[in-house]
Amino acid sequence: MLTLHNSTHKKRVPIMIYPRSLTMTLFTLTLLSLSISFLLSWPLVTSFAQLSSSSPEMPLTQEGANQLAELQTARQQYLSAWNNTAFSSHFDVFIAEGSHLGYGIYREHVPANVFRPGETIVLYVEPVGFGHQLITDVSTQDGGNNNSTATTRTLYLMNMTADYIISDSNGTDLATIEDLPAANLISHRQNTEFSLTLTLSQEEPFPVSDYIVTYVVRDQVTGQSFQIDKRITIDDNAITGALPLPDNDDNSMQQLLPQQRLEERSQALES
Repeated sequence: MLTLHNSTHKKRVPIMIYPRSLTMTLFTLTLLSLSISFLLSWPLVTSFAQLSSSSPEMPLTQEGANQLAELQTARQQYLSAWNNTAFSSHFDVFIAEGSHLGYGIYREHVPANVFRPGETIVLYVEPVGFGHQLITDVSTQDGGNNNSTATTRTLYLMNMTADYIISDSNGTDLATIEDLPAANLISHRQNTEFSLTLTLSQEEPFPVSDYIVTYVVRDQVTGQSFQIDKRITIDDNAITGALPLPDNDDNSMQQLLPQQRLEERSQALES
């Protein structure tokens, strides 16, 4: 029996399987978390000690105003093209656990799709074409003396769910879990630089074999969905690691693989 456990919904879905080429009595696929990481911008921090009262802020020149207007026009054209783009994965890759720091900031898992028994499997996804549901927020601020002021704000909702389907190398389904929350965010902007991390943890190590992990991501705003099929190998002799970020000497994350060992491992997988 194969049991898939979703810690968010506190439910277990037992599924009996009888694989032809694999003898296994029990293993548990546990989905511990679907973490969404969302990077809007890196704020610029300026020390007040660096500001001089004798240097007033420079006014925006006409040229600068024209450039900002052109940028805003280009932004509106981009959003128009975005809304006509099918919901899909622009880019996806397996990354090292704990290495995701924001949109486009991660350490790629190596070898790409080979994992050790018990190793956490993290897929980084950059979706495009998702919808922004318009939300009107009205808040009331008490000004005292029975006076109150109503403020209206325009906000945007991004809402996505995900399914996981685990299959053997022949495509026979072993376990399925559906409708997991993947993103539910409200923003002041129609953000497009947005990333998901879909995490699959081996509560008990998977039996050594080849598998297909199918990720189905649904946009609850537009009703569209896309599917990502990833073939993975569980190998108890695997030597895994993570590629570094450029010019990053941080050794606190997962140990890097020596280049020679990576090349040897790659040659072994091809043979």
